[in-house]
Amino acid sequence: MKKDLMKRFVTTAMASVMMYSVLPVSASAKGTDGSTIVVSLGDSYSSGEGIPEFYGQNKKWEEKVYDEDWLAHRSTKSWPGLLQIPNISGTLSNYNVKEKNSSKCKWYFGAVSGAETRHFSKERQKKSTYKRLSLFKTLKTTSYLPKQLDVFNKVSGDVDYVTLTVGGNDVKFEDIITTCATGSTYLHFGNDKLKIEKMMDDLWASFDTTRANIKGVYTDIQSKAGAQANIIVAGYPKLLDKDGKGVLISEKEATIVNQNVTKFNNAIRSIVNECRGQGMNIHFVDVEAEFDKDGGHQAYSDNAWINKIILAKQSEDLDQSGLGSSYSVHPNEEGAKAYARCVNAKIREIENNKNKKNTRSVTTAPVVTEITTEAALTTVVTTAAETTVAAETTAAISEENIAVTETTAAEAEITTEAAELVKEAG
Repeated sequence: MKKDLMKRFVTTAMASVMMYSVLPVSASAKGTDGSTIVVSLGDSYSSGEGIPEFYGQNKKWEEKVYDEDWLAHRSTKSWPGLLQIPNISGTLSNYNVKEKNSSKCKWYFGAVSGAETRHFSKERQKKSTYKRLSLFKTLKTTSYLPKQLDVFNKVSGDVDYVTLTVGGNDVKFEDIITTCATGSTYLHFGNDKLKIEKMMDDLWASFDTTRANIKGVYTDIQSKAGAQANIIVAGYPKLLDKDGKGVLISEKEATIVNQNVTKFNNAIRSIVNECRGQGMNIHFVDVEAEFDKDGGHQAYSDNAWINKIILAKQSEDLDQSGLGSSYSVHPNEEGAKAYARCVNAKIREIENNKNKKNTRSVTTAPVVTEITTEAALTTVVTTAAETTVAAETTAAISEENIAVTETTAAEAEITTEAAELVKEAG
């Protein structure tokens, strides 16, 4: 009789252990309030330069020159704001922490137009504005924005995603495009290299330094965001229509620029792969193929997703003096949507992989060793003076004590049943 009761006692206890061993663990890191946290950093291709309206734009000029979001030219239509996290309704723009406090999702938007690698953790980025307010009044200001990684000081909880583009300003693509527009290939004679070709030679001659700086940004982000954060690095699209633009940009110049954009993207991909090989949770997203669809959507193409070179100042340019708009050769609203499609696909891939991993973890059956010998069974000591049950294990069960805290109703029932069995055995 006592042997049967003891078997029931052991079976009950083992069922309790098995019940708790298969409980799933959440795959995504969450904020302290359970929210998903996304941080978007980077340069003008992430901030949404060239796509008004910008955050803070509707303030008076005298006020917005001190508004960090406007100085950074963070667009309300930027591609990071169009991103979607599975199981969270709407896009990230609905969860901007500066406009909404949500327990579901928090989006920190820290990208800055013109940012270089040094502006992430080493130097504050300088922003100057200039505008003639009236015939006799001119307003000129200089501000220094926080280093981009300082945003993590405001984050409460573990970060799920970090998105960024970086490196384009380090290799001075803006200067290269300006050279295309202001130089003339038609005054070029003989076999001498074009000025733009010489600029490209200089770019790659010093690229080891740029490469180290880009990798440094990735490692610094991981250090701040944590190893659980998925870092998503987006590349750059080819910039110019393959046929060029008449006397402004020749076909040869367009080819040189686009080939070097591809080369630069391959270099970024290589850095990301190197970081992944070292255990970093980082991913590269190619956008070239998306912009190349249907004959291409580069600047000066028939259906351009990238702004052409804009010589006239636009109303939201920080510096209203001189010629040339900062909107030039940046993705327009359709270009931002193209970026978002590419990055959203990567996010879905990451989330699907998490779910598969979770499913395998939850459905794995617990291993239970069947105890078949009497010697392996615990011996219940039931004298009148005893108030506890002593369990002795044999070679079949190594000396191992499992303490289960009584925190749920299920455990309480198991403990009560076990106590009754022991009492009955006595």
